[in-house]
Amino acid sequence: MSRGLALIFVGAAGVFWASSGVAVQDFFLHSEKSAMELTNVRMCLAGAILILLSTRRKKFFISIGILNRHSLLWLDVIIYGIIGIMFMQFTYFQGISIGGAAATTVICYACPAMVVMWESFYHKKFPKRGEVIAVVLAISGVFLLVTGGNPTKLLVPLGCVVWSLASGAAFAFSAIFPKHLFAKKIDPYFLTGVGMFIGGLSTFALIDEKNWLPFFKSEVIFDVSWIIIFGTVAAFLSFNAGLRYLTPEEASITATTEPAASVIISWIIFGTAFGLVESFGIILVLLAIVMPSIVKR
Repeated sequence: MSRGLALIFVGAAGVFWASSGVAVQDFFLHSEKSAMELTNVRMCLAGAILILLSTRRKKFFISIGILNRHSLLWLDVIIYGIIGIMFMQFTYFQGISIGGAAATTVICYACPAMVVMWESFYHKKFPKRGEVIAVVLAISGVFLLVTGGNPTKLLVPLGCVVWSLASGAAFAFSAIFPKHLFAKKIDPYFLTGVGMFIGGLSTFALIDEKNWLPFFKSEVIFDVSWIIIFGTVAAFLSFNAGLRYLTPEEASITATTEPAASVIISWIIFGTAFGLVESFGIILVLLAIVMPSIVKR
């Protein structure tokens, strides 16, 4: 796959995730189910679909052989599934249930700044000029979005801010952690399906009512179907397919399509609107995502 095509795949994943966030918001308007219960259904069903799809690829069984020869790598797959995918999904849903899809998604995209800081710390090097600017823009943008420029008040519920930042951190982890698995020729389709299914199974220990029937009621079936098929299966396949050929920074930056699409779709469907200062904050977050590439060019 060429680098240009990889960028398109990751960008498309951002749009799919944005649309699923809006579907999640609509789901919570029509259902009393919790974020963890929705995470359970989403990850188990989507994980099963992804596993079935990946078994059609020869690399599926090659990946199993690699993991069996290096059995400790199975632990990394479990970590990726629970700490990466499951925690990212749950915190994202939780943020949406409190503050809506648009605000949650924009705040999540402080994650490229987290990736920059982690890469600089891990490699013991000072970040590049564009990366420093990106961090400053991301922090400033999130501040303006949640406060409107007044530090004494919050326009976005505190719970939404906390859960959204946690989801951003998990997203950054998901962009960085599996690179060593890809380097060992683990198929990204295999990793996504198995990791998601393992993460979904782990949520059974965290929910009391293990009943999926309410998720198939007429008022929410479209939302749930969209979340699973487009917001999960298509999104993760696209993201991991592109991630193999991009650096973690590039992958996070290219997914800028998600916050932009989320704001637009939320405005169209729910009439979600932001004031002048908050809108400027959103623009700063979007600039933060693309700034390293702009400065480099």
